[in-house]
Parts: sequence; C-alpha cells; structure tokens
Amino acid sequence: MDIDFVERRRHIRVYFDTLEETNCQFSPAEQATATEPLLASVLDLSLGGLHLTFMGDHGFDVGDQLILNSLTHRTGPVCDEQIPLEIRWIYANKTEFRRFYMGCLILHLPEKSRSRIANLISVKLLESSTSRIGIFNR
Repeated sequence: MDIDFVERRRHIRVYFDTLEETNCQFSPAEQATATEPLLASVLDLSLGGLHLTFMGDHGFDVGDQLILNSLTHRTGPVCDEQIPLEIRWIYANKTEFRRFYMGCLILHLPEKSRSRIANLISVKLLESSTSRIGIFNR
C-alpha cells in the first residue's frame, strides 16, 4: 500500500518567512562538546522535525546524528536544551553559493522544549490565520 505525503506527516508543520526569522545552532553528535556549533536558518518546524539551511559542506550524510543546541525565533530564545536529531535527507545546491538544505527528525524532545516549540507553532499558526483573514477583509 502506498502512503501519500499527507498521511506521513504526524505533526503540524509551520513555515518561516525569511532566513532570519528562526535560527538554530547544532553540532555533530559525536563532537557536540568538542567543536563550535554550526549556525543554520530554520525553514520549517514541527514537533517531529525541522528543515534547516546553511552555507558550506560539512560532510554530513543521511542517517548522521546531530545535537540541536539552541533554537531562536525573532521574538527570542525558544529552547536551549540539547535535542538529538537524525538527518533524513540532504539537498546541496552547490551552484548557488554552496547552500545546503537538510531535513532532520527529532529523536527525543524534552518536555520543556516540547512545550516551547508547541507554543511557537501555535503563535505562527495564529499569525498566518490572522494574515489570511486580513486578505479576505480588504
């Protein structure tokens, strides 16, 4: 039986408008404390995973484990607990400034971070609903 894309999503996903709206710091799991965290923009987010973009090839492969060290929205910090991730897919656009895109699965989400991310998702959904209502009321 084929499962279509909609049926595979278990969590509500929100999308961010600009590369600056939501950012994160992450590290390879085996080097989480030994190296300077990498910076990335978060393009979309759910309680099950996130879609990142960053510059440069850091040698990541599908299946690699990462540690999300922090997540920050334009309104302030969202979480700063270490959250384990697994890379599910990678797309490298090497012709356009060597930008990489990566989809990551959240392996374990501590309750404090789950609550804060859920709150950010709720706020973002409310913002998008409000902006759509504004379009129809013109």
